[in-house]
This record gives sequence, C-alpha cells and structure tokens, in this order.
Amino acid sequence: MPQPEFRTRKDGTVYPIRGKRGGKLLGAGVAAVLVYSGGTTGSLSLGGAAGGTGSAGLSAADSAVVRTVQRNTASSKRLARRGKRSRTWSRMRLRRGDRTRDEAAECVLFSHGEVREFFLEHPCRRLDRVQFPLTDRAENTVTVLVSWVRMRGRGQARRFRDLIDVHGTGDIRPVLPGKRFTGHHYDSKLRGATVVVAEAEPVRGRPPRQVLRTVPEVAVELPPPGRR
Repeated sequence: MPQPEFRTRKDGTVYPIRGKRGGKLLGAGVAAVLVYSGGTTGSLSLGGAAGGTGSAGLSAADSAVVRTVQRNTASSKRLARRGKRSRTWSRMRLRRGDRTRDEAAECVLFSHGEVREFFLEHPCRRLDRVQFPLTDRAENTVTVLVSWVRMRGRGQARRFRDLIDVHGTGDIRPVLPGKRFTGHHYDSKLRGATVVVAEAEPVRGRPPRQVLRTVPEVAVELPPPGRR
C-alpha cells in the first residue's frame, strides 16, 4: 500500500495530500519526496515539485534572480499588506504585466470539483479574482492567479480553506482561459470570513522553482482589488 504524502500549513499543522489528479501540489505522474528538516522541530518539507528549475543547475542569471527574491521576500510581504501592489513585485525585481480582474457574487460558476460542491451547499458572498504575469530579469515569466473568497462567516471560511488546501478537491477557475493551474505552486490565507488563494504557473522560459514557490506566499498578502 503506498505511503501517504503530507503538507504542512503555515500554522504548523500537517495534513495528508490525496493522490488525485488536478489538485494542489501533486499532479498525475509527479513524484514528491518528504524530507525531514534538521533541528529539533521535526518539521516536514516537500521536495521534487514539478515545474521550474531547482537550485541545482541554475544559470548565473537565474541564481541572481533567486537571491534577490529570497532576500526581499519579507519586505515584499509587508508592502503587499499595505496595498503597494507594484512595489511588492518590483522589490523582488519582478516586472508585473497587465492585470485582468473579475468579480462575482456567485462562486459556483467559477469553481470545480469538491470546491464547487461546497459552494452549492455554502454559497459565498463575493469572489474577486485577479490574474497577471510576472517576469524576472532572466526573462522567465509566470502567471499568477489570486482569488479572494468571502464566505458568510469565519467558520465557513475555515472549512472552505481546509477543503481547497487538500490535493484533489478542485479549485477556483482562472480569469484568463488557456492556462491550467496545477496547484504545484500554491498558498492560502484566512482573513476573517475571507480566504485568499494564490497560485503560480510558468508560461515562458524556465522560472526557478524558488520563485514559483515564493510568489504565492507573497500574493496571499495582497488586499482585494479596490482596497489598500
């Protein structure tokens, strides 16, 4: 019997990743390796994610991109929380392209899988989605999808986040057609009755894996469109 895979949330809780197609972190035919980090905490980290270029074999230009992104992640998160959208990405030397925005009062039409079934039973109050490209100095480009899902209460929001965080449970649909978000590069955050979900996918070149992983961590700090 295959051993279960696990993921660690930002709050330190660990949950299993189910091996279905099309959800978070792992797609069909992609192997993941659980690695115990050093120290006394016994925390888990996930390696071998698909997409992008790992730390081994990076070009000089890509290595410089990774160093800049990692050095400025904390300050970019602070800028994002303050609503400084352009400066959030320029701090990491990422060039943001045009944003495409969509808002709706109905989440069922813009979701699929168990996530859609959840919305059929627990309708959301509002859905804001924004999609935009980010290009690094090596001319690698990723597309970023950020969704703000406002539920009818914090309890519903927490249950929704618990559901969408698990692999194989469906997703929020992208704003722009033609690009499938696999969930390999994903993060979420609970803000009261709102769940923020952010995902990134490569669209040009070979974006370093560290960039693909970091971009959603920063993007979930952004306020909804129209707010600081």
